[in-house]
Amino acid sequence: MIKAHPTDPMLRAFAADELPLPLAVGLSAHCELCPDCAARLKTFEEELAQQYLASPAEPELDSRDEAGLDAGFDAMLAEILAQPLAEPFSEPTYDQPRAQPGELEVAGQAYRLPRVLARYRSPKWRHIGAIRQQSLPLDEMGARASLLHIEAGGRIPEHTHQGYELTLLLAGNIQDGDTLYKAGDFIWRDASHSHSPHTPDGCLCYTVQDAPVQFTKGLSRLLNGISQHLY
Repeated sequence: MIKAHPTDPMLRAFAADELPLPLAVGLSAHCELCPDCAARLKTFEEELAQQYLASPAEPELDSRDEAGLDAGFDAMLAEILAQPLAEPFSEPTYDQPRAQPGELEVAGQAYRLPRVLARYRSPKWRHIGAIRQQSLPLDEMGARASLLHIEAGGRIPEHTHQGYELTLLLAGNIQDGDTLYKAGDFIWRDASHSHSPHTPDGCLCYTVQDAPVQFTKGLSRLLNGISQHLY
């Protein structure tokens, strides 16, 4: 059962297209996994649509403006139709079996991804101990997104945050303090939190950060000098 969800203000901001792309992708993936949040999101979208329909109508164009728009559309359509037809695309052949669409293979395991993440599959994982991390091309408004895979028994060294951190658990589990999170949980942390999450059974996560983490104990503090390259 999913126990951690985005707040109503965050869902409203998503419905209004006000979130940076990495967070918007995380919200979309969570709503695919969580019917309750999908229903809440639909309610907010309907409210926004009603507000838009109730707003004053824009002034109508006069006949000259409409004629200009019609002429511009006709010219654009003619240009499109004049373009040569594209050559049919032929799929390359592979000798080795490939992962099914929407599946991600990592560390010998295959995971089914939410639709919004299905296009982001790459073998370029950074590997440190039990942790594998893959940066995703979603940077926007200072936020960065990654896929994070942790093998069973793996632990993230204790750290706090200079900004915010979203962890959307896609598979497996994470123990953070007294709480065991499972697939679908939307875990939000910020500078007020210091933690060292670990995974009893292994996990795959989608993570978003807008600033590097700050490691606080042991030898892991040596990573603070290069932490800007690790998120």
